[in-house]
Amino acid sequence: MNMKRSFFILLGCILLHLSTYAQYRFDKILYGAAYYHEYMPYDRLDEDIRMMKEAGLTVVRVGESSWALFEPQEGVFDFAWMDRIIDKMHAAGDFMRTVAKGSYIVTETNAQATGWDSRGQYPPYDGQLRQNVYSHLASGSNMVSYWHWHTLHYGQETYWRGVIGQDLQPNRIYREFSATANEIKAIGSHLVNLRKDNKVAILYSHDSYHALGFMPYSRKAQYPAELVHQALYFQNIETDIIPCDNRIDFSKYKLLIIPPLYVATDELLNRIDQFVKDGGQVVMFFKSGYCNEHSAVRATLAPGPLRKACGFYYQEYSTISQLGLKDNAFDLKDKSPVSDWYEFLITETAQPLAYADHPFFGQWPVITENAYGKGNLFYIGTYPSAELLAKVIRIAAGKAGIITTQNEYLFPVIFRSGENNVGKQIHYVFNYSAQNQEIKYPFISGKELLSGKNINNGQTLSLKPWDVVIVEE
Repeated sequence: MNMKRSFFILLGCILLHLSTYAQYRFDKILYGAAYYHEYMPYDRLDEDIRMMKEAGLTVVRVGESSWALFEPQEGVFDFAWMDRIIDKMHAAGDFMRTVAKGSYIVTETNAQATGWDSRGQYPPYDGQLRQNVYSHLASGSNMVSYWHWHTLHYGQETYWRGVIGQDLQPNRIYREFSATANEIKAIGSHLVNLRKDNKVAILYSHDSYHALGFMPYSRKAQYPAELVHQALYFQNIETDIIPCDNRIDFSKYKLLIIPPLYVATDELLNRIDQFVKDGGQVVMFFKSGYCNEHSAVRATLAPGPLRKACGFYYQEYSTISQLGLKDNAFDLKDKSPVSDWYEFLITETAQPLAYADHPFFGQWPVITENAYGKGNLFYIGTYPSAELLAKVIRIAAGKAGIITTQNEYLFPVIFRSGENNVGKQIHYVFNYSAQNQEIKYPFISGKELLSGKNINNGQTLSLKPWDVVIVEE
């Protein structure tokens, strides 16, 4: 019995006990799956390892959900069965070395259709599995691992499908996995440890997320972080997501997008104030600054410590239905772009950008801009449509000086960039659609890593459905 070795979760998952903010440097891109030999209907460990090697799998996660097998009776331990799995995996040549400072890992993503029942079975189209892997790598991941290797034959997750199905035979997904693994083997050294230097961040408040859930104001998402991310993503504005409950240094960024910061300390709000003063751009949602860190409403005019940076105060608010904007502000296709919540903003130094087209609510601006110090704060005092939010963010991004040629393209053409191990820029160009797309390549000339062809600035690129082009300057 080898208890020490059997506590390992092989390869990727040995990282999970480490600090949330720690980063790691890898020797190569890892691509694999979780493997549960204990759930197999019969002993096929050697066959699974053979198929994994044949497919090019380089990382396996094992053993994390099987404590009942490790300790079948109180105080009685059995690790021999896991020792056998680990011994055979090591003999097959899988290994990993990590040191501090680098990127992150994806320990679970989906290979096929998912669900706790069979009502939502949507397997990926041809090319989407591969595209999804490169999407993770383009964001700075050093590992992509599926849950899981084989589809379970019983239980709640019978229809949460793995790389291979319940027949345990190679299939369409397995073949695409294998083809992708071979590509990663060929070009992975150019992609590993990608360093990102995004100038935009979403300030994410877990406290506000939960507090708004306790005091809902809408039937939509109470904390619309996904709406914010989509508005950035669809415009090819790369962004970080930083938790502001215990991290309030955002000096490296030029633009902050702040979903409803309903719960916050004075210190955090003062840091946002200083960020704007120092030249930063902020897009801030309604309800921000309303409560302190204990979810108690501040006994002062809203938005509390943010009043100077916002350039207004308010004492009233109202639930509203969907409303339009006067004079079609922002030139929107959506004629009812505000809904659910309306704050009666009384401007002091802020400039109104839009009013609701309503005989009562139209007395007060619903979107404002305040020049404060060297920066600007844009405030949205209502629940905006996706189109309206995208327009406001676009204006703020322009003032932050981060709009470039690539931002002329919108989803489904998506760009992602970073610096690799040898200091060269890597550019990913994705086509997230079922139609061919043509673009003028917007970056400095370089070499397409998969084909080896030279790609010049301004050259027309043809992207097949669900395709990706990867260029190294």
